[in-house]
Amino acid sequence: MAPYRLAVCEDDPAERRQLQALCGRLLSRREIPHTLTAFASAGALAEELKRDRTAFDLLLLDIQMEGMTGMELAHILHDRHMPVRVLFVTGCPDYALEGHQVHPVHYLLKPVEPAALDEVLYQDWEAHCGARSVMFRQGSRAVLLPLEEISHIESDNRSVRVHTAGEVHTFILSLAEAERMVPPGRFCRCHKSYLVNLDQVREVGRASVTLRDGTCLPVGRRYYREFQSALVRRLNYWS
Repeated sequence: MAPYRLAVCEDDPAERRQLQALCGRLLSRREIPHTLTAFASAGALAEELKRDRTAFDLLLLDIQMEGMTGMELAHILHDRHMPVRVLFVTGCPDYALEGHQVHPVHYLLKPVEPAALDEVLYQDWEAHCGARSVMFRQGSRAVLLPLEEISHIESDNRSVRVHTAGEVHTFILSLAEAERMVPPGRFCRCHKSYLVNLDQVREVGRASVTLRDGTCLPVGRRYYREFQSALVRRLNYWS
C-alpha cells in the first residue's frame, strides 16, 4: 500500500513539531503507512508543489503566516485545480467562511484536539488512500469482497453472514473480529448482532434502520446514540 503523504505547514517551530509528532502518533497507532514533511512557510510549500503537483495527499495548513498565508496558498491551489486536499489548522475562527470557498476537508482550531484530528485524518485516508476491499477466510480459500458492496454483517452463533448485493457469504469468525477488519468510520454496529455499512443507510429511526436495498434491521437501545453520531459524521464528511 502506498504511504499516506502529508505536509505540515506552520511558521511557529514549536507548533510545527507538535503537530507533526501528533500526526505521526495517530497514523502509526492505526498502522497507516505515511510520510510527513514539514514546511516553515506557505511559500516553501508552494515551491515544492510547483516542482511536483502530486507530492502530497493532504496539506495541514496554518492560515496566519508571515509572507504568503495559508489561505492564499489554498486559493491558488484551488484555482489551479491542484490534486491535493487541504486541512486548515488555525487559531483564528474568523476565516471559517472564507475557508469553505476552497473546499477544505476540515477546519480545526488550535489547540488541536487529538481525537478530532484522528477522525479527520482517518476519514480522509480511508476515502482516498485506504483499502477498497476486505479479505475473509472461507476454509482454505481467501474471499475478497469490495467494501462498497457489503450492506451489513450479521452475527450467527460462531460465524457471521456478510450480505452483499444478491449474495450472502458465511465465515467462521465472530462479529467482533469482523468489526476489526472493516473501516470503523464506514461501518458501525446498530445492534449487538448487526454491523452496518453507513453508506448503505437509507433511513434510521429509534428502533430500526432501513438500508438502500430495503433491508430493515433492529437498532439496539445501547447502540442508538453512537450509531446516530457515526452516521452524521459520515454524512457530514461526504457533504
